[in-house]
Amino acid sequence: FKQGCNTCTCKADRTVDCTTNPCTCTYKYNVYDFGAEFKDDCNTCKCKNNGQVDCTNKPCRCTHKGQTYGIGTKFSDGCNQCECLATGYVRCSTNGCCKYNNQIYIVGQKFKQGCNTCTCKADGTVDCTTNPCTCTYKYNVYNFGAEFKDDCNTCKCKNNGQVDCTNRPCRCTYKGQTYGIGNRFSDDCNQCECLATGYVRCSTYLCQCKYNNQIYKVGETFKQGCNTCTCKTDGTVDCTTNPCPCTYKNKVYNLGNQFKDGCFNCTCQYNGEVSCTEVPCSCNYNGKIYEIGSVWYNDCNKCQCNSDGKVDCEQKPCSKSCIHKGKTYSVGETFKDACNTCRCGQFGQISCTKMYCPPTTCQYYGKSYKDGEMFMSQDKCNVCRCSIGKVKCTKYDCYRLKQQYG
Repeated sequence: FKQGCNTCTCKADRTVDCTTNPCTCTYKYNVYDFGAEFKDDCNTCKCKNNGQVDCTNKPCRCTHKGQTYGIGTKFSDGCNQCECLATGYVRCSTNGCCKYNNQIYIVGQKFKQGCNTCTCKADGTVDCTTNPCTCTYKYNVYNFGAEFKDDCNTCKCKNNGQVDCTNRPCRCTYKGQTYGIGNRFSDDCNQCECLATGYVRCSTYLCQCKYNNQIYKVGETFKQGCNTCTCKTDGTVDCTTNPCPCTYKNKVYNLGNQFKDGCFNCTCQYNGEVSCTEVPCSCNYNGKIYEIGSVWYNDCNKCQCNSDGKVDCEQKPCSKSCIHKGKTYSVGETFKDACNTCRCGQFGQISCTKMYCPPTTCQYYGKSYKDGEMFMSQDKCNVCRCSIGKVKCTKYDCYRLKQQYG
């Protein structure tokens, strides 16, 4: 019987014996019967009786400078014309040309690039003149001959690529303020103008007077005691000369009157002002106030407040013991106060270092313990220790231990 293209026979031992001729061809994952013809790209293939595939071997396309072209396709390469041949090769004409700024030029061709002239050379390069075609000024580009403004000045782009501008001042600066040319403005009582030269011209009137450290405007009137004063245009002050009483601490005094202000002697002057002597009234000594002439003792030395406000004291040495925390120390003796060292001074004054001293005792339920001392806790089970003023105790579960050990 037939099995595909093979003949099979049933044998006496009930096995089947078949011929092993190939019946199909497999080509690029496709299966074809014997004698079948099919296309592979532009080539024709045939499945042969031995199971092999036989194909023509014609080129189907050309590759040129990374681009793929079909057989017979014509295309341009620069200024040359090319064709994809049946052999799979590309044939191009050999005309000389240049490629410049994505444009194609033939050898010898001249063309414009801005204001410059360029020539396509035989070696495919482009040679251009290097004349400047524009001017660059403050990040802006201008063509030859172009005129433009820079503030109030006029500028022109010259044929050498340089910019030529007029040099007129455009504004004036005066006392930190900026004014345009021709602007008029006031400076106090004076009128000013910003000139074309960039300078400011102002009138020169006196605008104020200075009197008793006060500033007054021209024409301003003000009181000076009982007199009236006027600021004149020449900067001087003119006042009436009427005699005036004096007012001092809400009291009025006639001209020439003398009176006391504490220990000071005061006089009402003819300008209506009060003049007082500056005599000290007391002395300040060790933070205490003493009247002029007062006498007192500083330890064993006698002191007196003088009329100039200064204190004179005797300088006798005074030996006096020191008392500190209930103990008496002699002059010059040093002693300890906790971790600090103290000294008894000449006048009974004690000076000590000021170091921090950690506590040397601990308080625990009303009892005092020394640093490092160990003692039983309040529960009579845990052990405590005094350490730098703090009590630290063990934390055993005494009830559980008692249950465990009886």
